[in-house]
Amino acid sequence: MKADNRLHFGVSILETSLPWLLENHSPLRDCLLTLRHQSEQGLQRSNQRGWHSQDDLFNSDDPLIQQLSQQVFEVGTQLIRHAEKFPADEKVLLSSMWANINDFGAWNAPHAHLPCEWSGVVYIDVNENPQSAGGGIHDGDILFFDPITVGAPYRPATTVSYTPKIGSMYVFPSYLMHMVAPHFEEKPRISVAFNFRIARNIEAIAR
Repeated sequence: MKADNRLHFGVSILETSLPWLLENHSPLRDCLLTLRHQSEQGLQRSNQRGWHSQDDLFNSDDPLIQQLSQQVFEVGTQLIRHAEKFPADEKVLLSSMWANINDFGAWNAPHAHLPCEWSGVVYIDVNENPQSAGGGIHDGDILFFDPITVGAPYRPATTVSYTPKIGSMYVFPSYLMHMVAPHFEEKPRISVAFNFRIARNIEAIAR
């Protein structure tokens, strides 16, 4: 597996791609659109006008979603173990996973995913060449915020943005504040987000 560790603000943002998703994105897209139709209300989290599924998507009986969950789990645990310098048998848990569908005008407000340790997102269906909305930000970009809020001139780059492609996967520390820029296309923007927990941390709290 090839992955890039992009350090921004001294924080690791891990980026890779899922070839399996590239091969299956059309039926997976249709599957998630059907899921929204069946449970249209969804949840209200950071989503503004967008649809957020229940956060136990990995419990779906659909074979495609089961395969996606396995891909996210296997790749995510590898990236986290590498970033944390954990041994290969370190227990990492996929604690939640949900679909996001943003129609025209939808966006996601700034938020973090504490108390989880690592979070991420994988992109099911996006415009890979969106128009810039100004300032270098594109339709539907994911933006990360500098966790040290001193600002210019000490740390002039207060945000960094990524324009994802179909199959792109990002994994980052859950404390890192992020948001999704507004989506201004008729075709829905579809992603699946997730959280990981480090088992040893949960066990320590439990005692």
